[in-house]
Amino acid sequence: MKKMILFLLLFPLMGIAQQESRILHMFELKIKMNQGQKFQEGMKKWKDCYLENSGTDTWNVWNRVQGEGGVVAVTYFMDKWAEMDEGPQEADNACQSIFQSEVFPYVESMNHNIASTMPDYSKSPTSGNKVVWVTFFRTNNSTVFNEVIKDVSSTYKEAKGEPLGYWYDFAGGGQDDPDYMVSLPYKNFAGLDAEWDGPWDVYEQKHGKEKMTKMRDKFREALDDSWAYMYKLNEDLSNQSQ
Repeated sequence: MKKMILFLLLFPLMGIAQQESRILHMFELKIKMNQGQKFQEGMKKWKDCYLENSGTDTWNVWNRVQGEGGVVAVTYFMDKWAEMDEGPQEADNACQSIFQSEVFPYVESMNHNIASTMPDYSKSPTSGNKVVWVTFFRTNNSTVFNEVIKDVSSTYKEAKGEPLGYWYDFAGGGQDDPDYMVSLPYKNFAGLDAEWDGPWDVYEQKHGKEKMTKMRDKFREALDDSWAYMYKLNEDLSNQSQ
């Protein structure tokens, strides 16, 4: 499935714990107006075909909650860049025609980003998360930005046992694409109602208001822009590892 999304999405649309770092692929799809149901039906048909043909890859499909409607994110992980040299699996080939006839026609546009996980700054992997709050950052000084998130994350980990979320470092991209993102996982939307201490609150509790203010100003000076979205897991279309 990983290779099929990579090869088939690109071609048709262009033609028309301490953990080792992993590589995250993110395909943001803009679905054509009033075609969301047909897209979902096509993706579900493709997923059923893939599993019936003993496909082994895993992926997540996320529906974006805010902003422009009809945006879907498809994500999957690789362990090494060398996996991009591999060809499609038999299951990919067996189900290729479904992608071409019942998925692509309902996709208006696609944006593909690649990012590496930052395990030193991130919490241990968890399962069962169906909502994520993702904040994206575009920076003008990656060295300073990294220094700040390292210090703040380590302070949060010391106080709370582990960092707050999952950090990612983007690999290239356009001038309007993000350089970093952090994802905060939740079991459901009700988790957003829980009270919690933010990273700057924890940093101030540990180091005092003056140092926190200096560090926050340093962070803001290294930042050109930031924005955030919530995403809800589409379990019917995802194929998560057990």
